[in-house]
Amino acid sequence: ACGESHMARVHRRILTKDASRVLLDVVETGDTRWLPVGEDDAQGKLFLDGQVSAHAFAFFLGCAFKGTQLSMLEMAERLPDLESRLDACRHVDSYPLLGHVKMQLTKLLLSSFTCLEPIAKEVLDVSKLGLCRSELILDQVHLEGLHMKGLQLDNSHVKRISIRRCMLEDCEFSLSVSATEVQIFTSRLARVQLDTFAPKVSVEESSELVRCNLRVAQELLVQHSRLHSCTFQGSEEDVKDHQVISASFCSSEIYGDVRLPFDKIVCDNTHIHGDLLQITRKGASIRFAKTQLRSLPHTESESQVNLSLEDCELMDAIVFHRMNLQLRNVLFTKPCEFVDIVFTEKVSDMNFPRKSKFRHVRFEDGLHGCIACGCAFEGCNFGYGQDAVSDCLLTQCSFRACRFPFLEAD
Repeated sequence: ACGESHMARVHRRILTKDASRVLLDVVETGDTRWLPVGEDDAQGKLFLDGQVSAHAFAFFLGCAFKGTQLSMLEMAERLPDLESRLDACRHVDSYPLLGHVKMQLTKLLLSSFTCLEPIAKEVLDVSKLGLCRSELILDQVHLEGLHMKGLQLDNSHVKRISIRRCMLEDCEFSLSVSATEVQIFTSRLARVQLDTFAPKVSVEESSELVRCNLRVAQELLVQHSRLHSCTFQGSEEDVKDHQVISASFCSSEIYGDVRLPFDKIVCDNTHIHGDLLQITRKGASIRFAKTQLRSLPHTESESQVNLSLEDCELMDAIVFHRMNLQLRNVLFTKPCEFVDIVFTEKVSDMNFPRKSKFRHVRFEDGLHGCIACGCAFEGCNFGYGQDAVSDCLLTQCSFRACRFPFLEAD
């Protein structure tokens, strides 16, 4: 108000998201449902009537009369439950409060944004709450038991981001947010951009991520969870010299084509259902354990990838091309092809199917206890030492331009 008038005219450009998100929404959409209304009584007192809870209204009056910054403990006492905190966030722009109140209110909500009831079917649109978008420093962002969309966090530093038992849609933790750790448990995230700079990111306990982005600065753990068409953009932007970025997928499912910008990758009892798995880091190593494979990762790197297979079953005819390879207890169900391969350790107890092909393959430590019947070897080196090839059965095989250094004279 201006003077004794109950109305004032302001320039449209003054109404920004930072000044008042609620009033801006009213101007742009005409939606006045969240604005408190009121009327004067005979003595000229103004009585407000709206959707503000008793706790939220008492909180606003306390802030207006006290005129000083409330501590987080005082705010928590005045807004004791989630409903009152949500109401306070919805209407904070409608009251003439100092800017720090909105900031503290946002910090209070995000630090324990928890609903203990079963997850609601109705989606909570957090973008309508008018949360503070200024720089925040938080011990934690804790989201639990929520079904919501539209959450945006910018320009903030958080020690830990924890998402438990949630359903999140179309949310964004921007590139300008840093955190020590991001944890996702028993949650479903759809179109969520986790662009936060975080050394450690974990996705566990039957979580599901659909078309999400995970930025990983150092370590990623995906355990007993599913990823659908997810990306890892931004993971390579802050890599320092000699820094190793690792990813571990344990008992998980990966759907869609995926690009992995990591130095060290472990897939343990994990199934990859996409047609293309790209490895982008130079000299990257990838290890598959207890996994059924129908295809191998494609590499964009100029250097050879280090691939290790342990306790795996190859379900289709696979071409191994231009890599350092280790095989331990691998079952081949169909003939495979090995081209420009270096076996960096002794190949032991392998049964290669008939019609398998080996071209320009080097067995650095030779073979032991292997069976290869009706296979073709071209330009291969079978290793050095008198026991380079021991206890092997190589029958009906063809050998062209191969070297057997252990048979050559000293």
